Amino acid sequence: MQREQVLPILYEMALVIGGETSLNPLLLRTLQRLLYYTSYPAGFACLDLPKEAAPDEMLAVRLDAVVGDYELAQMSGQTLHFPAALLSGYGQRQEDASALLEMLPIVAGRYRAFLRLPIGDSGVIILLAPQMPESELPLTQMFQPVMANLANAIQLCRQNDEHNAAVAAQRGQLEQMLRRSELSFRALIELSPIGVAFSRDGITVDANAAYLHMFGYDDVAELQGRPLLEQVAPERHSQILEKIRRRATGRPVESVYETVGLRKDGSKFPFLVSAQRVELPEGPLTFTFFIDLTGQKQTEYELRTANEMLHSVLENVPLRVFWKDVASRYLGCNTLFAQDAGLKSPDELIGKDDYSMGWRAQAELYRADDARVMAADAPKLGFEEPQSTPDGQEIWLRTSKVPLHGSDGTVIGVLGIYDDITEQKQAEAQIHKLAFFDPLTGLPNRRLLHDRVQQALANSTRSGRYGALVLLDLDQFKTVNDTRGHTVGDKLLVEVARRLHYCVREGDSVARLGGDEFVVVLGDLSADEAEATEQAELVAEKVRSELGCPYSIEGSDYHTSASIGIVLFNGHEQPMEALFVHADMAMYQAKAGGRNTIRFYDPDMQAVLEARSELESALRGAVVRNELQLFYQVQVAEQGRHIGAEALLRWKHPVLGMVSPARFIPVAEESGLILSLGQWVLETACAQLACWQFQPEFSELTIAVNVSARQFRQADFVSQVHSILLTSGVTASRLKLELTESLVLDNVEDTIRKMGELKALGVRFSMDDFGTGYSSLTYLKRLPLDQIKIDQSFVRDITTDQNDAAIVQTIIAMAQNLGLDVIAEGVETQAQCEFLELRGCRAYQGYFFGRPVEVQDFEAALLQREK
Repeated sequence: MQREQVLPILYEMALVIGGETSLNPLLLRTLQRLLYYTSYPAGFACLDLPKEAAPDEMLAVRLDAVVGDYELAQMSGQTLHFPAALLSGYGQRQEDASALLEMLPIVAGRYRAFLRLPIGDSGVIILLAPQMPESELPLTQMFQPVMANLANAIQLCRQNDEHNAAVAAQRGQLEQMLRRSELSFRALIELSPIGVAFSRDGITVDANAAYLHMFGYDDVAELQGRPLLEQVAPERHSQILEKIRRRATGRPVESVYETVGLRKDGSKFPFLVSAQRVELPEGPLTFTFFIDLTGQKQTEYELRTANEMLHSVLENVPLRVFWKDVASRYLGCNTLFAQDAGLKSPDELIGKDDYSMGWRAQAELYRADDARVMAADAPKLGFEEPQSTPDGQEIWLRTSKVPLHGSDGTVIGVLGIYDDITEQKQAEAQIHKLAFFDPLTGLPNRRLLHDRVQQALANSTRSGRYGALVLLDLDQFKTVNDTRGHTVGDKLLVEVARRLHYCVREGDSVARLGGDEFVVVLGDLSADEAEATEQAELVAEKVRSELGCPYSIEGSDYHTSASIGIVLFNGHEQPMEALFVHADMAMYQAKAGGRNTIRFYDPDMQAVLEARSELESALRGAVVRNELQLFYQVQVAEQGRHIGAEALLRWKHPVLGMVSPARFIPVAEESGLILSLGQWVLETACAQLACWQFQPEFSELTIAVNVSARQFRQADFVSQVHSILLTSGVTASRLKLELTESLVLDNVEDTIRKMGELKALGVRFSMDDFGTGYSSLTYLKRLPLDQIKIDQSFVRDITTDQNDAAIVQTIIAMAQNLGLDVIAEGVETQAQCEFLELRGCRAYQGYFFGRPVEVQDFEAALLQREK
């Protein structure tokens, strides 16, 4: 039982107790509900206990009611001996009571725990269990009001039982008397506890002792010969006179009614009258039964008072209360609930359902909840749910629903109680924010960061991919605080947090450890350690670069930099604490290395990055030092006619020797050097075309230049090519730009626009590595291409692999249908060349015709073939 259940429980207990009018059902129903709500399996009630008893005394007490124990129930109604220590005293809950409970008749040894609930001065209820049911509530205190209410109900039920028993018995006796002689009838009348009077034409003839006692007379002679009306309150005379007249004249008249009596001492009381006119030989005689209703009226008053008190509780409790029937139609509510529903009074709600309320959007959910509670005949307590108010706001409710039962125990509806916890929800959100987020920057704090790192470690374990912990510290931040004040320093920290968010991916985390220390948690990096290292380094470099840009604060520019330490992780190979220590060590290595730099904790990875950094640094000066050069690979047509060459970039390092493009091109792409390298390649290729156009042997040759995606996406790429063509003075049609499928299809409209502008200058285009991507024919026919280059991966096995042969044949046919030239790269054998020629391919490139060579070797080879 939870605390939220208390009010519904007390409410239902009050309904149960108030709904019984007879003692035995009252005790049994009360015991049943107590066992249900407290989880005790058995219990009994004993009334009329001795006033005083020693603790060690055995009391002879009647067992008035038993529930849950069959053997004990067989002795219900009998007088048994119970230990006084169990029955007497205040409310008590005891766990280890084996010695005491073994003294119980029959059930000895089955129970070890009990709960004693005194019923005022009326008796006691004992609940029994093999072991104490779990409950954090003070049950004895909680059920005190229930026991007080039960004590009053016991008295009322006893009175009612006695009254009903007396009425039933005496009615039976009276009917028997009337069938006997007048003497027997008289004797019975005298013995009746119900007042009986005989009258003729409204004048009292005789009365029994009960009547005399009821009206305060000692002898019937005081009443004989006097009007019966004298025993009726004056304000009721006219009403009774009319009845007497009608009865005296034999006209129909109400035989049973209530009125107000007048005693001899002048006091008034309510009573019930039942009169019957009997024709006798000596004349008509009216005999009348008088039943004192004082006790019943008092009971009604008490019940009405209890109902008013319940109504007062419902209206004053700071909760919304409602109850519905089995069809989820509202039967009633308190004023607070009516106000939430936008109604003026609770009466307006009766008969409505949730579909007609302001929260109709949640009506289906509420109806389903009601149905589950009623179907399971079990409460649903303390659940939270949103609700739309009539004015369109969303609030949060904490709701409890319990089934309502009829007198026969069947479910007749549902009772709901809720309170508005919107402010609590808002406070919880604020508390959560204060607990887990840095109040200055809004970033996760150290506490939430630990959760994010644990999550990243778990994700890494599942995926097998690396993650990285990036720790950074602002260089010379203390100087800003000391010279410009903490206000400027705080604004700079807020801007740093914003820039960090800009630098990372959506799934990554940024946190502030405190001061000027920040952490970035990178997840879902490559499963390859080297690649993951490069990926982490790229993010760190982006952070370092972004944080190094000027900060405009309060009209002034400020500069700072960051020292960054990185540690990789894969699963839970390292504990989280070690990751922070290693990242901190790497960060201090960055500080020691001159600040504004990046260091990895792993020495091997650091060496890899240093080597890459050295390669990048060397590549930056390669153009200036004339280490770059273009190699040319010949392109031929039928009969080996030379039609052009593809320009291929080579780097001849003075120490490393010839560096493979596969090694330095990715570095150039990632670092942005590809832009300057690409421009150099275009300028050099066009300069070579300018040289050739004055040599008849080479004047018709074209040069194909590969263009990277990053280079092509430059806003000024078209003007850059135009400028190079003008500067070199070459015929634009001799320059052929090779674009990859991925480049072309990434922003097709921009690609078509730029290609169109270059085509207008005379530049030609070839789609490189065709067939390796996923070109759309819809886009392909819109692109202003001149040529398609079949990728060497298809050419390599065209004479042995039917699939490659079919793909190549399809590409050739498609290009011909689109009016495009076709060139095949990677041709290395005579068989490949013949296969391509037979299928309509008229241009080739590959080792079969010539390897990439320096320009002088290229020219010499062409002149040699011309002889």
